[in-house]
Amino acid sequence: MLEPSLHSKRPWRAVLARRRWRVGFNAGGGPQCKDTTAMNPQFRVHIAKNGAKKCHVVVSILQWYALGALTLEQNKKYPLLPLGFTVYEVPPNMARINTHFILTHQALDVVVHAPVREAVIFFTLPPGDFVIMPFTVQPNCETKFLLRIFTDEISNIWEVNDENVISRELTFTYNTDIVSLQTDFPFLAKLMHKIPQEVDALMLQKILRSSWRSLNLLCEKPSLELCRNLIMLRDPLITGKINKTELPGLLYTLQYWRAAFAKHDPNNRSKTSSFNFRSLLWDAGLTVSNKVLECAVLRFTKSSVLTSEAFLVALVKLYLAHERFTTVEKKMKENGMTLEE
Repeated sequence: MLEPSLHSKRPWRAVLARRRWRVGFNAGGGPQCKDTTAMNPQFRVHIAKNGAKKCHVVVSILQWYALGALTLEQNKKYPLLPLGFTVYEVPPNMARINTHFILTHQALDVVVHAPVREAVIFFTLPPGDFVIMPFTVQPNCETKFLLRIFTDEISNIWEVNDENVISRELTFTYNTDIVSLQTDFPFLAKLMHKIPQEVDALMLQKILRSSWRSLNLLCEKPSLELCRNLIMLRDPLITGKINKTELPGLLYTLQYWRAAFAKHDPNNRSKTSSFNFRSLLWDAGLTVSNKVLECAVLRFTKSSVLTSEAFLVALVKLYLAHERFTTVEKKMKENGMTLEE
């Protein structure tokens, strides 16, 4: 640089992310939507404490728009949406802002813009950890966007994401002695001598339908398709059957999964908002990445509603995916596939 006055200046750091808001997944709306706004995309900003006392930050969000001449119908299909940003200061060890945090903490800044193609905000932050959360003012509004964050001091910026991890393994090591059966599953203890050694999906459906409500196994009557998926959990050879000794462990697992779903279904309607999907998986013992969760919402929900049966099927698919990846990883030394894929 030839200009002497610029010698003391440093270039700004820039981070950009191309993302989209999707109905039922991360289009949680503005701060007025207390139950869903935490589902919006979250971007963590860490400003080092050994640097300057303040950091200037510029945040820009650019809405997607259709190129070329648009008809009246196309303009109605892709309207410009009112956007905004929320900035929260968070503890260093906090991974993701959740609904409880939103309800108990006040945002440092909330900026709402009119329906324009690009919205820009400039502010100053002290050293620490912060979350910038872009949002559409109304929930369940879909559009693509380009987010850019500029800082003039040393900073680390990344999108908040979770690992694909199983923190609670399935309970198929359940004690199957007759005393335990009579205590926890008395009806099953009576049936064990009548049940064939191998149980298929139809037999499992009959067993579950006879006691799904009394033993808190399910939120609704099981379908044959659900039972087929449950059989797959302990059917590595894909025979369509499991040994009857697996039944107690399966029932115990269903009780645990039902309890997780019931936390988000206070009215006992056997369904909940798809925005609760991440929390449901967490309560069931799994965490998934943003991309996996987005795919799960597209596949297992309808009109932003997740049924209890769809939730169970999703759990089965996720456990099987982990199991399959582990098997492939052991067989192939140079496995280029990731668990997310």
